[in-house]
Amino acid sequence: MINWFLRRKTANIDSLPLALAEIQQADKVLFSLFTRYGDTIIDLVVIQEFIKQYPDKEYLVLCPRQMTPYVNELLPDIENIALNKRNIFDMFKVNNKLKKWRPDIGFNPWSNGLDSCYFLTYCKHYQCYKDFLRPDIINHYEVVRNYLLLPIQKWNINQLTLKNSYKSVLICPQSTDKDRSIPVEQINALVSSLKNSYKSEQIIIAAMDKSYFLNDCESFFFCKSASSSQQFIDLVKQSDLVITADSGPLHISLAFNKDTQAYFYSTEPEIVIKSTSNLDIILN
Repeated sequence: MINWFLRRKTANIDSLPLALAEIQQADKVLFSLFTRYGDTIIDLVVIQEFIKQYPDKEYLVLCPRQMTPYVNELLPDIENIALNKRNIFDMFKVNNKLKKWRPDIGFNPWSNGLDSCYFLTYCKHYQCYKDFLRPDIINHYEVVRNYLLLPIQKWNINQLTLKNSYKSVLICPQSTDKDRSIPVEQINALVSSLKNSYKSEQIIIAAMDKSYFLNDCESFFFCKSASSSQQFIDLVKQSDLVITADSGPLHISLAFNKDTQAYFYSTEPEIVIKSTSNLDIILN
């Protein structure tokens, strides 16, 4: 029923490219973020830049419940409403809010679903991300910056020199794309190296698949819930070093300015990593 409603409401929408003047003159800005975990973190980091550029506007973020802790952490002063499009009460609440609030412009970066696009129809001006033309090969952060009409940056990163010792290490080996995940057999060698080289007192492996867990390491099991997201944020904050595959935890670790070692197997770092990032890249 909800999907039928969304298809009907978005069948003939007027989704046109925004002019810079429309953004500059807007008072109220809506961000509708219903996309993958890593892409949502990328969105939030670039939205930080957008808000810094336009600090005097009112902002509202819509997102799934499991992403609320990340929104609250990275955009602490911005109103955020969490919802499930399949929950009719959530939909009524958000619809009423948007009717009263009357946003001037709306964006849904990296969100191709009908739900995120539908909420933009309450804005005076908007272009759904699915209608946004972008090059096939472009840095993921620059895609969002381009969509939000922010100045383009030349990609450049700083090579992190790892410290001699890390007491608490968090390993996030898994990506939803198996080709990007750190192989299980490599994790065993990695843990041995950490114990021998860094004398690490605490090593935690965080994953959605329990096959990545080792008996001699602590483990954190990812769930799609707000409480699990908050627990993971706390885990990243208390870690001295985060070792991760090309996945969502890579972006949250960099967003929190943690010492980060990233393993790349099937993607190019310049496509994935934000310019000016400070990390150690391992190419396989």
